[in-house]
Amino acid sequence: MGAARMRQDFSSIPHLVIVLTVRRVMNESIEINSQLIDEAELDPDRSVGGDFAGQSEKSEGARKVESRRPAGLLTEQQLKEFSQRSDAIALVYFLAHYCLIGLSGWLIWIVFPTLWCVPVLLVQAFVIGFLFSPLHECSHGTAFRSRWLNESVLWITALVYVVPPYFFRYFHLGHHRYTQVPGKDPSLVLPEPASLKQYLWYCAALWFWWRNLSWIVRHAAGRIDPATSTYVPKARLHLMVLEARVMLALYGVLALVVILTGYGWALLLCWLLPRFLGEPVQRVLRVAEHVGCEESPDLLKNTRTTLSNRWLHLIAWQMPYHAEHHLYPNVPFFRLSAVHRVIAERVIVESDGYLQGQRRIIRWLRETPADHQGRSFETPVL
Repeated sequence: MGAARMRQDFSSIPHLVIVLTVRRVMNESIEINSQLIDEAELDPDRSVGGDFAGQSEKSEGARKVESRRPAGLLTEQQLKEFSQRSDAIALVYFLAHYCLIGLSGWLIWIVFPTLWCVPVLLVQAFVIGFLFSPLHECSHGTAFRSRWLNESVLWITALVYVVPPYFFRYFHLGHHRYTQVPGKDPSLVLPEPASLKQYLWYCAALWFWWRNLSWIVRHAAGRIDPATSTYVPKARLHLMVLEARVMLALYGVLALVVILTGYGWALLLCWLLPRFLGEPVQRVLRVAEHVGCEESPDLLKNTRTTLSNRWLHLIAWQMPYHAEHHLYPNVPFFRLSAVHRVIAERVIVESDGYLQGQRRIIRWLRETPADHQGRSFETPVL
């Protein structure tokens, strides 16, 4: 009996060796076929305007980042095709978006002070809130082919959206460098363990306004948080001060004009109040992009695409294709749907839209153990 048992035990050793060998080969294969996002793909000074298509996916000697994607998701030919930019397409999106804002503002002017002002104002809040989309695209330098158009729309939108453009650009690129990496991602939303209470606080966006406005004031006074140098190149730190002073000067002139002309109420109803009310919608979208995904540099596991109706995709400048955007940040927004058709089977996709997606996330948050419910958490930078 003893000899038989011994023979049985030893007979299992080859099987164990085979299993371990296969696992090791698979792990090595995954490592070989996975590559870090090239720093050049996240360099706004290099990518603003023009095409990145001429650059290869892998740049020799370029500083690397932590966000990682598998090699070979797209062929070189596909990447070249998808990286082509267009001034005309982006201008159509830009003009249509601002025409909607102008139309909603005009309707508010017409119907005020009747009760019809309320639904129109909420529509205006929704539309102005989605100015995050052109701000985001222009911060990457990928919205327009022409640099001057890209930077002009970046500044126009930043002023209306009340966000410092260069500050947003560099911190957002930090989000791409360290997507879902705790302690490094400046836009890590609801890091685990998160609770429903934290979700509600985050989506209310009160923290966003306090932090954003206080930074503009502090930067205008020449006070820059030392942590800013983690994401903003040293040679660009002076821009944080300059842009804040320019923004405050322009807002000051605008305030003086509306006070002298007696149209302060129009500014409040057509712009400032809708802008404030629209921010929670954007916070919900930020939740949909990453919350509940893996907190790791793996871009196939840390970012989610949410499929919605055509109109939402349009007003969001195709940002619901968020996993595709993180995998290929230099692909312009209007080509992300083409990227999605190629790699849809590889990325995380919420196919039931934002409402159902939020229900699932809320259900997941409610399952957070009770001993975590009272913990505080760091709200993201932007």
